[in-house]
Amino acid sequence: MKREPARVFPEIEEYREMLEIKHLRAKNHFVLLLLALGGILTILYMAITHYQLAYTLSLAVAFSALILLNLACLAYGRENIRFNQLNKFVTTLGVFSVAVAMIFIFQSPSMLSLLFIAYAIAAFYQDRKVMLISNVSLLFMFLALMTNFRDFFKVENTSAENDFGLYFFVIIFISLLTISQYIMIKQKGFFYNQIAISRETEFRNIDFMIDMCEKATGSKIDTKGYFAAAEAFSKALSEKIGVDDAFAGKLAVLKDLEAGTKYERIIEKHPEVAADDLDRMSELLFTGRHKLRKVAIKMSRARAVDVHRREIFSETQFKTFNHPSDTLEIKIIAFAIFYAALKRGSAGMRPLSEAEIYDAIVHTDYYFYNDPAVMRIYRENNAVFDAIVKDAFAPEGGK
Repeated sequence: MKREPARVFPEIEEYREMLEIKHLRAKNHFVLLLLALGGILTILYMAITHYQLAYTLSLAVAFSALILLNLACLAYGRENIRFNQLNKFVTTLGVFSVAVAMIFIFQSPSMLSLLFIAYAIAAFYQDRKVMLISNVSLLFMFLALMTNFRDFFKVENTSAENDFGLYFFVIIFISLLTISQYIMIKQKGFFYNQIAISRETEFRNIDFMIDMCEKATGSKIDTKGYFAAAEAFSKALSEKIGVDDAFAGKLAVLKDLEAGTKYERIIEKHPEVAADDLDRMSELLFTGRHKLRKVAIKMSRARAVDVHRREIFSETQFKTFNHPSDTLEIKIIAFAIFYAALKRGSAGMRPLSEAEIYDAIVHTDYYFYNDPAVMRIYRENNAVFDAIVKDAFAPEGGK
């Protein structure tokens, strides 16, 4: 069924969230290491300097609680990703609480730097909500300390102008921290978005190649011949190394999946296989749009493609007719040559009619691989393209 082109791939949001969760777990490990190191150094310092045992034990309990909470969230986060997200909020509040407690325990102006250390730890998460929590916490704690503990901020001139200047400096400094952190968060979001777009664009490009191949050639993959060859190879390999054929059962399951057999009947026939196993094995099918076929297509097509390091996460490597460095004239010429190739056909591909070309270009994801201006020109003048190709190849017998 035809569909109007949409400018957003809904799968991008899902994959971008997967990327963020994956990197969030790595960040949680790093924060856990910092907490453990900070706790050990703090307890050792208090033990060496003979601080009161009650203060030492209270900080040891606080650090231990934060560390145990991180470990628990990391463990449960494997089953439910929400624990990974919960961890960053609780840890942010926890590190600021520990920093304030240490300021009161040590009662030294030098301990004010702990607030900035807590802010730096929270900044590792690169999250807007965490940024809001850390900024509000830092501002509130500084203002509270400046109001109730003036000795920490004592200067030579205690006039009202200096009081105003101190408050103003704190607000401006936190504002600058907020701006810098917001820029980093936007850069992280752009980076994840580019990776997600590149992945989804590549998948859709491969899907388009599969559809066009089936539509242009009309041929189907010889599944019977494939499984016969695979079974013969597996049997010969097992006999050669003198072991039982371990792949026979798996190939039988794959044959049933390829034939469209329902999961219930496959599980009855092969009780050693679970539904989750069938979900994973279905990606090894080589018909349709399963992962194994996509990997094979990419290996065959991308073997000789040279992608520069700076373009490795750029979607433009999958947009042949939409390179930003090309002028509009070059894009039109490249598209016209591509159109003529489809119109004429080639070895192993029959010529396509104007209606087939228009449907493939306008009503599929290929529409997004071209410059919008070129697509607008084609949609408004597709008959002109068809006439130009017919006139150009008329001397060759109307091809």
